[in-house]
Amino acid sequence: MKLSRLTPVLFVVWLVFFMVANNILPVTDPVESNYALTAKEMVLSGNWLSPQIYGTYWYDKPIMIYWLIALAFKIFGIADWVVRLPSAIFGALSVAAMFQTLRTFSRRWLVGLVGSSILGTSLMFWAVAHGVITDMVLLYTTLMVMMYAYKGLNENSSTAMVVAYVFSGLGVLTKGPVALVLPGLILLVYVALCRSKQMLLRLFDWKGILAFLVVAMPWYVYMYSAHGQAFLDGFLGLNNVTRATQSEHPEDNVWWYYIAIFLGASLPWTGAVIYGMITGFKQHHKWYVYCMCWGVGTVLFYSLMATKYPLYTFISLVPFSILGTLGAMKALRPGRPRYVPWIVVGPTLLLWIAYVGASFFAPWGYYGLLYVLAGVSILGLLWFWWTRQRYRLLSIVVIGTMLISSIVVLEGLVPLVKQRSSINLIPVVDKYNGDVYYYNGYSTSLVYYTGHEVVRIKGDSSRWDDKDTLKHRSAEWDKKYLMEQVTEDEFIKRLAEGKQIMVIVPKGEINHFKQSSIAPYVGEYSEAGSSEIYILNKRQAYIEE
Repeated sequence: MKLSRLTPVLFVVWLVFFMVANNILPVTDPVESNYALTAKEMVLSGNWLSPQIYGTYWYDKPIMIYWLIALAFKIFGIADWVVRLPSAIFGALSVAAMFQTLRTFSRRWLVGLVGSSILGTSLMFWAVAHGVITDMVLLYTTLMVMMYAYKGLNENSSTAMVVAYVFSGLGVLTKGPVALVLPGLILLVYVALCRSKQMLLRLFDWKGILAFLVVAMPWYVYMYSAHGQAFLDGFLGLNNVTRATQSEHPEDNVWWYYIAIFLGASLPWTGAVIYGMITGFKQHHKWYVYCMCWGVGTVLFYSLMATKYPLYTFISLVPFSILGTLGAMKALRPGRPRYVPWIVVGPTLLLWIAYVGASFFAPWGYYGLLYVLAGVSILGLLWFWWTRQRYRLLSIVVIGTMLISSIVVLEGLVPLVKQRSSINLIPVVDKYNGDVYYYNGYSTSLVYYTGHEVVRIKGDSSRWDDKDTLKHRSAEWDKKYLMEQVTEDEFIKRLAEGKQIMVIVPKGEINHFKQSSIAPYVGEYSEAGSSEIYILNKRQAYIEE
């Protein structure tokens, strides 16, 4: 594909957009902090091959995300904006790659610009581009796999298939076997629908398979040689097979879970995506079949898995954005009835008004600029709809969403995110030299920020008054917790040794803590953020009371 001069420009523009407020967004629990701490330990230990957390080897994810964050730490230092840099970069790369791909296949720069803008402003994509997780890197590698595979299959290009397999190898280093299995199944379904023996042979291109092995296998071979069965049990067993067969979050295991995710994730383009699915069905082009196999296939695949997680179907945003491009272009085509563009206008208004409405429930920010931008954007949107200026209407949706969401993250999300982080506990723990315990939960971000060892107290649920209403997941999932843990009885024995101990009780566990066997041993407490802090066997005042 010949690189368009606009592609690098778009990369820079979207990178700036995705980095807004990253310098003031703290690392959150329970997901982001795991990646941040592991990358930090990688830099401090000098071991760049075997991921560690709490000084213990762990096999939750492959190496790629840790390499990317650790490399950023080495170059720029350990900081909040740095830990979020890989997601921002790969988000911008994905948008730029989307533009380049659509422009190449359609031979129209406008189609590429609309499609890439739809992807970049989709609600879930915008959120993940600010995150500390593997999913944005996986989306980029999957996008490249599927686009080069489409070219390879339909143009019988061995070179394109080799490139697709290389990116598949990078995906497997990012997320594991699913980065090969899921695209492989989707491509097999597409080939079957095309009924092409030539495509089937090209799909299993031997040079591509060899390239995949060269990229993906060395790290896995090293990990098995270094850690043996522990690596297989932890990575393939717990984090792949167990996820597929035993629900980590039983309360989310409902059949409609990913349908609800889809409706929200694609905003403000949900209507355009659905319209594109409907109108494209009549034409039945190869690329339409390909996108439907990719998008719907991803949703069906993860719906069959026992564990449900909001970001599992994240990669489906790419094909859905392509279908949304079709839907938006057709809905705004000249001559359409005036109500048809509301397929785009309606969800956009819903999202913008939801942002404004949410500000009344999050009173910590200054929202004057949000109200002004939302008001001007809504008036512009309605004016361009009424005057049938379709390209300006699309422009106001994209630009308005970018500006409004930037204000939302600055004024609304930063204080909210702090509630999911230990940022308010840092001053207290930093000046405390004794043992620190965390009741029936854990804050890995506290370890990441302070370097202080924190021990988890496993709450005795048999003492809780809501024990009959709690949904219990399989005990197999307890293997995920690699930090030091003690039971309530073990903690009381340590308390009897007379050492001064700090106990942190998060807001959601305060009632459980009051019913615990530890409660009779505590008295006064202080508050830090939404947590209660107790000092037991107190000898010195470490916090203001």
